Amino acid sequence: MSIILADLAFICLGGLDDGGTTPKDTRTEAQKATLRKLIEQLHQRYPKALIVGHHDLNPQKACPCFHVTAEYIDLQP
Repeated sequence: MSIILADLAFICLGGLDDGGTTPKDTRTEAQKATLRKLIEQLHQRYPKALIVGHHDLNPQKACPCFHVTAEYIDLQP
């Protein structure tokens, strides 16, 4: 048995309210659809990969300002 540890990160610009101080999900519907399509394609190739957000790994971080594990629950191993 072998274990390969690797990660892949996506960067989305934005994530703050209009005042620039409060975390907020600022993704457009097009961005959401594109990100989902990309994650679905990667999930087909790597079905055992966990899909998490930065704050899932470090609770002190607000990014990506939406709940990644909940949004992609259907793609989790």
